[in-house]
Amino acid sequence: MACRSAERAEAARRDLVAAVPDAEAIVLPLDVSEPESIRQFGEQFAEQVGRLDLLINNAGIVGVPLTRNSVGHELHLATNYLGAFALTGTLLPFFREEVPTRIVNIGSLAHRFARLELEDLNWEKARYGEWRAYARSKLALLGFTMELERRLRRGGGSAIALAAHPGFAATEIGRHNASLTPSNAFGKWFNGKLETMVPTAAVAADPIVHAATAEVVRGGDYYGPTGLLEIGGSVGRARLNPIARDVDAGRRLWSLSEAMTGVEYLSAF
Repeated sequence: MACRSAERAEAARRDLVAAVPDAEAIVLPLDVSEPESIRQFGEQFAEQVGRLDLLINNAGIVGVPLTRNSVGHELHLATNYLGAFALTGTLLPFFREEVPTRIVNIGSLAHRFARLELEDLNWEKARYGEWRAYARSKLALLGFTMELERRLRRGGGSAIALAAHPGFAATEIGRHNASLTPSNAFGKWFNGKLETMVPTAAVAADPIVHAATAEVVRGGDYYGPTGLLEIGGSVGRARLNPIARDVDAGRRLWSLSEAMTGVEYLSAF
């Protein structure tokens, strides 16, 4: 369990062990927005675990005013994408070759409305918009997923890369984010009505669980709810922004990500 908050991680670990008494759950500290935290996590993982079958990159933030991490990366980009890129490269040597293994990245409906803007990925030129930054970071993550799958296939390994999104989910991130919480009476009323239609976190996780465990999945797949606007519903194939499958954009994004994070892997492919 790679977690930023030790207190909440321990509470989650206790819940997990209570539900599955035979589970062996180890908590390791990790803040994916910070490169040094990822490096330290990799060292601890090597010492305490040493092998890996499944990686789910699900850390994320949304609607944050312009903020940068310790090395100057915009925080949506650092948390939602660059952290996943660097963590995947850090952990890739630990994936077992003798069994099928997976890397599952968590997308968002918002990515469909984004532009990648590789010339200004880090928001150093354009006027910043918190929602545009969020959507761009998720598009980058999905573009990375498709490029990662291409490189894994050319490399001949057993791991596959795919993605899933939860649609809407009733989680704490929506209740404690000012940009998601309306201040006027109509907005509050509308949000209250909308909440009755939003799936619980457990239900919203179904596409992610499917991507992580179902035997029918293939590398490069993208799953989500199949209901109205992919907000909720049964699990099926989700709509993907065509930019995420663009081979040239994926190659350029990879090179840029290696330069920004200092983590290089699968570069020969």
